[in-house]
Amino acid sequence: MVFQIVTLFPERYRYFLESGLPSKGLKKALLELRFRQLRHYADPGRGGRIDDLPYGGGPGMVLQVGPIHRAIQSFPDQYPVVLFTPRGKRLNQQMVRSFSSLPGLTLVSGYFEGVDERVAANLVDYQISLGDFILGSGDAAAICFLESVSRLIPGFMGSDESHQEESHEVEGALEYPQYTRPPEYQDWEVPPILLSGDHGKIEQWRKEQSLKLSEKMQ
Repeated sequence: MVFQIVTLFPERYRYFLESGLPSKGLKKALLELRFRQLRHYADPGRGGRIDDLPYGGGPGMVLQVGPIHRAIQSFPDQYPVVLFTPRGKRLNQQMVRSFSSLPGLTLVSGYFEGVDERVAANLVDYQISLGDFILGSGDAAAICFLESVSRLIPGFMGSDESHQEESHEVEGALEYPQYTRPPEYQDWEVPPILLSGDHGKIEQWRKEQSLKLSEKMQ
């Protein structure tokens, strides 16, 4: 899957790309990331500036439409465009699963006070939010999005079963509690049912625990 990323800070993605599964995904050609440094597409004569004062007054600076448009157009492929914005649709696992089936996406990170509305109106296919809180830039949201979508690409996790029982994958429910060795630590014990070897009872216990955790979060 191809991710084309419009950003002011390509270096922020380096750790994600060089660590763990993303690194392996790149080596196996399951992932391809293409970056466009937004300042390279600034209006001529502006010294790399890609923002300006908002019409009508107000605090902060607004990202211009021109640099974003030119950056998107410079990519070799024109995939659906995702803009990360507080007013976007709240990302959920169903959306992530849908995005993971696409051949590619173009991700646009917002900065400053906001993005010229003409970007959303004319260039963007999806507006996405991670939740009702504010980030300093769209890069953190883009990296979260990258990781959540990438791990559903066939072969990315090593075993496609690795994510099938995770939180939000089974009918939107949270995953059941997990335990590993030792069976007892400082009087904190693993539930005996998990040590019983009775897979039918273990499966039932996991379903019950998943339901309880999901109900607590509602």
